[in-house]
Amino acid sequence: MTLWMVLSMPALAMLAQEPATPGAHVAQQIACGPMSVAAAPVAGIQVAGGFEPGRQSYAPGERIVLSAGSNQGIKAGQRYFVRRQVHDMFTPAAPDFTPISVHTAGFVTVVETRDDQSVAEITLGCDTVLRGDYLEPYTEPVVPAPTPAGAPDFDNPARIVMADEMKQTGSEGTMMLINRGSEMGVQPGQTLTIYRVTLNGGGPSVIVGSGTVLSVRPQTSLMRVDQSRDAVYIGDLAALHRVQ
Repeated sequence: MTLWMVLSMPALAMLAQEPATPGAHVAQQIACGPMSVAAAPVAGIQVAGGFEPGRQSYAPGERIVLSAGSNQGIKAGQRYFVRRQVHDMFTPAAPDFTPISVHTAGFVTVVETRDDQSVAEITLGCDTVLRGDYLEPYTEPVVPAPTPAGAPDFDNPARIVMADEMKQTGSEGTMMLINRGSEMGVQPGQTLTIYRVTLNGGGPSVIVGSGTVLSVRPQTSLMRVDQSRDAVYIGDLAALHRVQ
């Protein structure tokens, strides 16, 4: 495969920079990042409501009622993700990817339980928590160390299929999803070069940024755009760097 790259000196310098320093902010980005799951989620424990009549949405610091309690194994102190399935208008179905988009609204901590209901406090918000959102057990996000990077594999690129908040574009610091996962050998900490083809593949390809894989599922991976010299679009390609 012959690939033309439009590279300027600023672009070359950009690609040589180190990824953003891992920390609590990046861990929160991982937890709040976009997700696409293999099958539609089954809503078990749900947000049943709040303490004010008519309220449908809730913010960090507020308390909400959950649709399960001690009879369902809920205990005070337990933590959960709050999530909902959403329609992603920017990611059409394709032969190599069918989007089932899940949005993480925040995290809650159970503060009180009854037989079949519980009270939880929203301890962190990625977005607004809505009545009807479902819960999943909380797991602490792990920020991977960068892997030693070899040359980018332009012959087998991944495709960017989703972005933070279901937007069409991203920039430095944006979390985006690619259609490659552990089943295709992707590893946490792997670096990648983001590029775009022109003229429907008949023109030169333009490098627009670089990023790091932060978490991996069987068929998708969450990446962070570390550097960009242009907006990064859903549909752009990502050449994973071979692990040395």
